Amino acid sequence: LRRADPRGPGRGRRGRRGVTAGLWALALLLAAPPSPPDGLVIERVTVRGVRLGRGAAMVQQSGLHAGDPVDDAAVAEARARLLETGLFHTVQPRLERGSARGQAVVVFECDERTTTSIDAIHLGHARPTELWGGLEISDIDPLGVGLSAEAGVVGARDQQAGRLAVGRANLFEGVDLRVQGRFLHGEEPFVGPRGQRLGGEDVAQIFVPYRRASLEGQLRFAFVPLVHATAGLRLEYLDAALPTRAATQIDADGSEHSFDFAVDDGAGFLAVGAFGLHHDTRDDPAFPTRGRRASFALAAGAGPFARFLAGFEQYWSLPFRHVLRLDLKAGAIMGDAPFFERFFVGDLHPYIPERALGLNFARRRGPGLLDLGLGEQRYEDFAGRLGFEYRVPLGAGPRREHNGVELFVGAALLSLGSPSEIADPDGPGLPMDAAIDVGLRIESEIGVMGLSVGNIFLLLDP
Repeated sequence: LRRADPRGPGRGRRGRRGVTAGLWALALLLAAPPSPPDGLVIERVTVRGVRLGRGAAMVQQSGLHAGDPVDDAAVAEARARLLETGLFHTVQPRLERGSARGQAVVVFECDERTTTSIDAIHLGHARPTELWGGLEISDIDPLGVGLSAEAGVVGARDQQAGRLAVGRANLFEGVDLRVQGRFLHGEEPFVGPRGQRLGGEDVAQIFVPYRRASLEGQLRFAFVPLVHATAGLRLEYLDAALPTRAATQIDADGSEHSFDFAVDDGAGFLAVGAFGLHHDTRDDPAFPTRGRRASFALAAGAGPFARFLAGFEQYWSLPFRHVLRLDLKAGAIMGDAPFFERFFVGDLHPYIPERALGLNFARRRGPGLLDLGLGEQRYEDFAGRLGFEYRVPLGAGPRREHNGVELFVGAALLSLGSPSEIADPDGPGLPMDAAIDVGLRIESEIGVMGLSVGNIFLLLDP
């Protein structure tokens, strides 16, 4: 027999359910993170886990100040500001008891990431200068004072160059500043299309020693949505020593005429102004899988001369995480530009060493796979490139942060020439060549390293 509940049938069960619901509500209330009580103010802000005196700069970056009311939204916004600096893997905020009633200490526990990256490693071998090499590095904020820094050095037996740059983000609202100084001691190896003579004698190359020292300032700011602009000015000292003996070059048709070194003898000054537009929607700066990047740059200087350069890249995601890239580049120069402002074959061709910090270490010409005259070009006024690249990520699963390896196969059509060559009815027309490159790209926390067929030609000078 069961004793009847005096409150009536079902009343006991409903009572027990009510007690259970109340206990669950109490448990959820205790588990929820406590909200700051009304009237609680910030005594101070502390950023932990930082080095090199970055703490004070990061407190300022957070935007929180002593005396501000403690607010969940403001603390979350401060955390986002710290993450946007790129200095940290994680940022975890919490509150600590202050020294007096109604005060609290806002603490951000940070896990710093490696902020120093290797931007370029220069290493090669070429007959005029033999072995040459160098290194370029950068850091987002090496001293913890909100200044980025870049440094680079490259050299060989007879040529050396150095570069140092500092930058400040948000110098004004939405405006970044970058200042760069550079020094070059060069010995440019000039060669003609089919040879060269100095004082009537055949020589392997004609060297022109020169010195350059420059100071450049650049501003970066938003132009329109998804497009930012750059504007800069470079002031430069130049001192070149042209050969005292008669220097001539032999053209493709066998004719001989005086060498045009595209630089004046003696010392002088050069001023160059620049303006650029940049658009970038890529999903990753190192290994993009979709999006595009476009740029346009204009430079004008004493000479006078003007230099135009436009570039475009498009990335498509394919099945199996493969990626296809299209890249276009076109440039033109009008006026009397010095040789170091002109387009160089090594800046387009993967088999020829590109200029390192403005220095040219090789006299090599293009291989001339298509035999359309590009193998005779060095410094010219027109340049163009049409390329495709197929990229295959190596390793299973998605790429881990700051780590990745990919195999790439690329092919390109290249063009480099001058107006006189293109307009010559008896000439070969527009000089062109083709290039094929295969290799690996490896991304680590300190930068991206590439190893390809083109890299092999940097060490082997055929």
